[in-house]
Amino acid sequence: MSVYPRGSGAAVSGLLVLGALLALLVAAWAAAFGTGTTELDRADSRLASEARSASAGFSALVAAGDARAGTLAASPSLQRALLRGDRPAVQRLLQDRTDVAVYGKATLLAGQVPPGAAATRTVRVVARGKAIGRVVATIPVNGALLERLGRDAGVEPPDRLWVRIGSGARSAPLGKAFDLVQGRKYRVFAAKLVDGPPAVVLEAATPRSSIGQGVRRRALWLILATLVSLATLAVLARGLYVLALRPRRRPRRRDVRQVVALIGDALASTHEPDRLLPVILHASMEATGAVAGVAVRSGQEVAREGSFERTGAPLRLELASAEVAGEELALILHPVPTGFDERTVELAHSLVAQAAVALDNARLHGIVKRQAVTDELTGLANRRSFRESLETELLRAERFGSGLALIVADLDDFKNVNDRFGHQAGDEVLRSFAEVLQGRIRGIDLAARLGGEEFAILLPETDAAGAEALAENLRLAVARLVVPIGEDRIQITSSFGVAAFPESHSADELMTAADLALYSAKRHGKDRVVTVNPESP
Repeated sequence: MSVYPRGSGAAVSGLLVLGALLALLVAAWAAAFGTGTTELDRADSRLASEARSASAGFSALVAAGDARAGTLAASPSLQRALLRGDRPAVQRLLQDRTDVAVYGKATLLAGQVPPGAAATRTVRVVARGKAIGRVVATIPVNGALLERLGRDAGVEPPDRLWVRIGSGARSAPLGKAFDLVQGRKYRVFAAKLVDGPPAVVLEAATPRSSIGQGVRRRALWLILATLVSLATLAVLARGLYVLALRPRRRPRRRDVRQVVALIGDALASTHEPDRLLPVILHASMEATGAVAGVAVRSGQEVAREGSFERTGAPLRLELASAEVAGEELALILHPVPTGFDERTVELAHSLVAQAAVALDNARLHGIVKRQAVTDELTGLANRRSFRESLETELLRAERFGSGLALIVADLDDFKNVNDRFGHQAGDEVLRSFAEVLQGRIRGIDLAARLGGEEFAILLPETDAAGAEALAENLRLAVARLVVPIGEDRIQITSSFGVAAFPESHSADELMTAADLALYSAKRHGKDRVVTVNPESP
């Protein structure tokens, strides 16, 4: 039995209290100095978010301008007026719009391009196989635009937006925060708006003096909290010292059959490997008596459990190899300081072998599930998955009164591509068309291949006008698409039908309405967008 001199426990407790006092005071003063840096980081993050949100809003305006120009350029009325050189007719079509200009070759016929910084989108007007003019949509960069972008991006005082144009824009560092002096010192984050000429850069700025207000007050509160904590430490120091001297008991192990049952229950409830890994880690620690553990995927830690202080040599257990599963999965178990015995190591390997089978089953289930809802050729949703999503989104739209639109698309004269270039070339055209769709929709939208050369796009929270604008943007993008096949270059066009809820109430009605609009686009010359008229029967 060990005997300690009288007062030795109190002396150690006193040392613990003094050490904690010193450490906490140092931490408090460090926090006082570090809070300023934290405040600056927060300001930089906020400015970056405002600049990027405003830049994204500007991109949306540019895309809308592109769609306006494309729609006007495709107008038969404008094409006839340009062929006749009829300036009054062109001016009547524009109806005093200031955001669009029409040129007949090099001559401005209607509208105007404002002087100064502006983003422009130009679409050629083609009739009878030749270019007869162009339509230019403009988005001027001025105070009204900055006010709108700031409002949409949630910019609030003292933050503000401004632009730099020309040489000043070229010298602005993009993608990072920096200090700038313009009468007073500002913290600024810059994002490119227009490549130029002239180049235009949008900057979100806030006065440097507004950053870090209240830092000293928080530091004083932190020091006060530290002193209060010391009173608690003085009471607990003795107890902590006694607990530290007690021998550490080995954690209770759970029966192996219970552990295997735990993994089986987890597999029954989910087939996602990311959710299984923490369960497998916990079960392995229960079975082996490990005090800490880590699950690792391809060198990255994905789950952690337990305390890593005072542990023995770790045991690494391989769950899957990169050669077999395409990625490396492993568990690293940390025992008590005395380590694992031989029997426990054998048990761990046996348990991990069973867990690896469970992970393989989950992985195979995921592959089968993806194949069941995905079109193999294009990677888009298949017809069955699309119909299920359409039914779900219709229920949500009816419940919350939100919009829902559907676009049905079909490649024009696709049979000619297969007949002339072969089915492999046709498959490549379908994949390229799918990439155009996927690259221009939002994360909440769903693009699908319904079969053959027929595709569909489901647009939650979107009305008919928004869907029509997207369809026109897609039509123009497809018309510019060139698919290289060996030495040949294939160009295609596409037709689009648009329908929306609540004009069409059920999934079948919505699909039928969009199909009828698509057939109308085909009958009227293809390479066009037709939207269901809500007032038509």
